[in-house]
Amino acid sequence: MCGITGIIGKNAHEQIYVVTEAISHRGPDDSGIYLGDNIALGHKRLSIIDLTINGHQPMSTLDGRYTIVFNGEIYNYTEIKEAIKEKYTFKSTSDTETLLYGFIEYGTELFNKLNGIFALAIFDNKTNELVIARDHFGVKPLYYSQNSETFSFSSEIKALVKVSDFDKTLNEHAFANYIYFLWSPGEETPFKNCKKLLPGHYIKINTKNLKDFKIQKYYEIPFNGVYSDKSEEDLINELDEKLTNAVNRQLLSDVPVGYFLSGGLDSSLIVAIAKKIYPEKQLKCYTIKTETNSEREGFIEDLPYAVKVAKYLNVELEVVTANIDIVRDFDKMIYHLDEPQADSAPLNVANICKIARQQGYIVLLGGIGGDDLFSGYRRHQFLYYNKKMRLIPYFLLKHISDLSKILKYNSALNRRFKKLFSVYNVKDSLTQMSLLFGWLEQEKVKSLFVHGMKEFNPDNFLKNSLKNIPSECSELNQMLYWELKYFLTD
Repeated sequence: MCGITGIIGKNAHEQIYVVTEAISHRGPDDSGIYLGDNIALGHKRLSIIDLTINGHQPMSTLDGRYTIVFNGEIYNYTEIKEAIKEKYTFKSTSDTETLLYGFIEYGTELFNKLNGIFALAIFDNKTNELVIARDHFGVKPLYYSQNSETFSFSSEIKALVKVSDFDKTLNEHAFANYIYFLWSPGEETPFKNCKKLLPGHYIKINTKNLKDFKIQKYYEIPFNGVYSDKSEEDLINELDEKLTNAVNRQLLSDVPVGYFLSGGLDSSLIVAIAKKIYPEKQLKCYTIKTETNSEREGFIEDLPYAVKVAKYLNVELEVVTANIDIVRDFDKMIYHLDEPQADSAPLNVANICKIARQQGYIVLLGGIGGDDLFSGYRRHQFLYYNKKMRLIPYFLLKHISDLSKILKYNSALNRRFKKLFSVYNVKDSLTQMSLLFGWLEQEKVKSLFVHGMKEFNPDNFLKNSLKNIPSECSELNQMLYWELKYFLTD
């Protein structure tokens, strides 16, 4: 997956090695350090495109003026390279080099030309300007920390903690978010002075003057209240074409590619599309067999569907047993996640990835994000049923909401019933929508903190974010904006 680091400050050269080594698990194939005037950059590489030494990072231009560190994959880099190849001398087939010369050609306008996932930093040693950017949807992580003497950034928080003057003051507001949402939306992290660079944003900073610093948004998700007038058939055909193109781009790799196949719609569709693109190719798929009682928690066991899909598509399916030792695996998983979350899926994913890596599959495609794009969650269904619920007098809904509080959290059905009716403690639909993202009553969250967290109001964060898409009036699209901008990212 690769990892990037960087430090600006008087001790940058001495510290960059330790900071970069902290994320060595992100790049087992290669590593590199760049030392400039008051700046140091680090890179750990997982080789996917151009496995030769020509893809080594940090990568500099022939004249040494520009240097890049990059984590990600650019799916349209060949088109960008084609557009500028007459003006620049390329020595590799890597997307990294195309980014470097693309930036020289287009500046920050390059970012909106990219189809890909990326966290990158490009340093101009003539102007002493460092530009740090994160992709449109925040697929790749990027954290930064700043004080009067030092600026640092990395793919993971654990690297920043290694910087000698990193401020470890804890961020109570972020912890309240983790407890309420089970994740923390937006910039905030467990440390007050450590931020996430938001998706679709870039930083410009002068390495000789840390006060010369600005954050700029270059992309916003295009929810603008404008809807297509195409027929359903035309929309289905257009979606099919877009999905096929997306999967085909994702298959761009110089190493073997395998597939997560859970048996759900999302991953099954991706495998089916890949099979359509390469009908004669034997595809290798992986699924998990869990030992827990999923139905007791309100979830359907996916394994039978994965087996059925694999048989139908004639692909090879490796069933990996979820051999999870909580004592052994739990702390390790927390360490690698950096930020707290409440989904056990990473433990299963880690088991699959371990087996896949042993079998030579370095890249796996999965279906994560389908529900967030195509309204597959129960909270999206709520919007449909809520239109009918609004026909019931509010005082009756409020009464049911109050009665639902006596239910215990001892079954999936009870939990869902409580959550469904808890939203009717308020009248306005926007607050009702935001409450569907919470997992614990806000007053209970506040009571866990010594200082009371009186100002904690997570609903306001989500509602205020809709100012970014003022023309969008569809409740479903507003909720999908939250899914894409925050839930899927964070």
